[in-house]
Amino acid sequence: MTIQPHASAPTAKHGNFPTRRASVPRVWPWRWERALAALAIVAAVLAFWVTLRARFLAYPGWLAVQKADFILGPIAVGLYWRLRRPNSLLGPVLIALGLVGILYISESTTVPVLFGVGLYCENAIYVLTSLAIVAFVSGGLAGRAERLIVALAVISQLAQMALGFMDPTFAPGFSISGCRGVCPANGFAIVSPPSWWPQLSDAGGVLLVVTPIATAGLIVWRFATGTPPRRRALAIGAPVALLFLAMQASYRTLFFIYPNHLAAGAQPVHSALQWTFAGARALIWYGFFAALIAAELFAGRTLRRLVRESTGRPSLRELERMLRGPLGDPGLRLGFWHPPERAFAGANGEVLAPSRGQTLTKVEGDGRPAVAIVHDKQLAEDPELVQAAGAVALLALENAQLEGAWKESLRDLADSRTRLVAAADTERRKLERDLHDGAQQKLMAIQFNVRLAQDQVKDAAFTRQLEAIGDAADDALDELRTLAHGIYPHVLRDLGLADGLRTFARTVTVPIQITDRGIGRCSRPIEAAIYFCSTEAIQNVVKHAGHEAHVEVTLERDREGVRFAIADDGVGMDRAAVREGDGLLGMRDRIGAVGGAVDIISRPGSGTTVRGTVPLSESAAVHH
Repeated sequence: MTIQPHASAPTAKHGNFPTRRASVPRVWPWRWERALAALAIVAAVLAFWVTLRARFLAYPGWLAVQKADFILGPIAVGLYWRLRRPNSLLGPVLIALGLVGILYISESTTVPVLFGVGLYCENAIYVLTSLAIVAFVSGGLAGRAERLIVALAVISQLAQMALGFMDPTFAPGFSISGCRGVCPANGFAIVSPPSWWPQLSDAGGVLLVVTPIATAGLIVWRFATGTPPRRRALAIGAPVALLFLAMQASYRTLFFIYPNHLAAGAQPVHSALQWTFAGARALIWYGFFAALIAAELFAGRTLRRLVRESTGRPSLRELERMLRGPLGDPGLRLGFWHPPERAFAGANGEVLAPSRGQTLTKVEGDGRPAVAIVHDKQLAEDPELVQAAGAVALLALENAQLEGAWKESLRDLADSRTRLVAAADTERRKLERDLHDGAQQKLMAIQFNVRLAQDQVKDAAFTRQLEAIGDAADDALDELRTLAHGIYPHVLRDLGLADGLRTFARTVTVPIQITDRGIGRCSRPIEAAIYFCSTEAIQNVVKHAGHEAHVEVTLERDREGVRFAIADDGVGMDRAAVREGDGLLGMRDRIGAVGGAVDIISRPGSGTTVRGTVPLSESAAVHH
């Protein structure tokens, strides 16, 4: 199955409408991804070692762990997210965040220029973290609210960068990145603080508080207005992000209230916020990772359930209803590719097209358009579920195609059997006519001429010879009539199955009991099929069942059709060790040609039973 991206869904008659690429998991990893993963590991080790040796920092041990995690965590989660959801903005943002984390190592040095680079990396980390949260919540920057939040984050950090350019003693802003005493000089400070520096600092401080509050509001709004699958997707990553945003807003509010020195009563609050903020920051990308794993697990469970439910060969409407529940989209519609129209046809035969707030995802089979799913746009941010729906829809389509091909093969087989049996019956009747009109008439003419000769000849010896010739002609005529009777017995045609089999039973050497439970008359093809199947089974008893075998033939009818059975108490046989010969294959072909089936049951020492059933249509049931 391929869920194929398209910029549009073109049709010659019906125009274009937007479609959406459904994420397809890619094979891990590409070469550049391997190189990036190796770089992240080396850089994380370097960050830990450099930061741990930076004794001017207030918490070198904890900060060493945090800086290593700033590199490894975002890059690892970003690579996996990009692997599983290549169309999502979150993967590239997390990778960029990890790369900035590599430059952030420089803040652990005392070289002024490198220390300044590290300071400005904090600004980039702040913006990328905000962008990552927005990308997780909304899937991108399509909405005004999302663009406004990112703009606030960028403006707030530009203000912080401007403050850094004006203050050589500008200190790190992360909660545990402070110095024991005086921090190294900022090598990028180029001017002294101007008179409006306090106002810029206050404005930047306000933005640092407003931005996380606005981001938290976006998360709550998205959760409240989202579809059930969207709320499920936010249920794991969103609480972690909300915790981080709450700590960020609280921490920045504390410093906005006490810009220079914390009051004595604020010290415990600062200490609690300081470490909670640091821990929440480290959990963000792992919350995203857990959300993706949960989405994949849920999609897997949903796919298994949908596959089980789809085995009942649902109609297109039933399949739509079956998919709407797990996907939480009551407006979901399915369509299958209609080559003459070069468009996807819905349940009513209409051309499938998304309405307002919907998008169309195409599913391909063997490189050709197969299925289309019209669904809520928010579901595009939960591609695992869309993939599950596409897989089930494609499976249902392929099952329907296989079932159609299987039924067509059965019809072809039945038609072939019918033609063969009909041809054989035609040849039987032709042979019967040829025997009656040809050889039988000639033998009767010989009998007549022999009698005339007997009347004219007076020689006793010659008369005896003529009598012998006449007797031989009589015997030949009787054998010929018996042969013609076996080709298609007149009694079968005139009186039906039971009497036809009773007549045949008198010609064989084993005792046969015919039990007629009201089979009545059937169409000529059905009566012929059952008759010749039964006589073949009886002849097999004569040949193989032993001299003391007895045979019971049962004929019956019910609402479903006619049934027959030929049971003997002979020596039986091992079905697994005996290869079916032409006789048994002929029995199956004859009964199969009229839509029936034959079953042969036998064990050594327990006799053999041949059972057959033939369904009756109104035209086949002549009378009882």
